[in-house]
Amino acid sequence: MLNTMMMRGQDRELIPFSLTFVTADLKKDTGGKKITYDEAVFVGGPSKRDKARNPNHFANMTRNIRHKNSDRITTIHPHLVIKFNGMLLTQ
Repeated sequence: MLNTMMMRGQDRELIPFSLTFVTADLKKDTGGKKITYDEAVFVGGPSKRDKARNPNHFANMTRNIRHKNSDRITTIHPHLVIKFNGMLLTQ
C-alpha cells in the first residue's frame, strides 16, 4: 500500500488513490470517525528547509496525504486504513 501511494505516472505527477481510514487521537481520547478520500495524493519527500520539529514518520508510522483538489495536509496511520483503492484491507 505505501509503495502504491508514492507511485508516479509517466508525467512524474503523483498518481491519485482512494482510501478510507479511521481517526484516532490517544492524547485527547477521541476518534473513531471514518473518513474517505476519493482522490488523495502522497505528500512527502526530502525537505530543503530546516524544520524546528521532526515528525519522524518512520518511527511514528505516519504518512502525510492531501486531497487532490485541496492544500490541507492530513496525517494518517497506515494501520488505521480500512480500504485502499476499493480493496478492503485485513489486519
